[in-house]
Amino acid sequence: MSDIGAEVANALFWNPAVSRYRVTAEVDCGLVTLHGIVERAYEKSFAEATVSGVAGVIGVRNEIAVRAAREVGQAVFHS
Repeated sequence: MSDIGAEVANALFWNPAVSRYRVTAEVDCGLVTLHGIVERAYEKSFAEATVSGVAGVIGVRNEIAVRAAREVGQAVFHS
């Protein structure tokens, strides 16, 4: 049996449409919760679509926030 958490993290890392290091995922019994802040709505959508396609994922809760570039930079450097 594969480690779903590792597969989800790997899928997010290698998706060029999702900002690396700005989106994280928690996995609990196949349910994935996405966290983070991105600049564009498509990044949020692509992150959800990416993890939905990982074997063993049975549901996704997308808590990613979409904010302007200025706000994303502040959130990343002042968290």
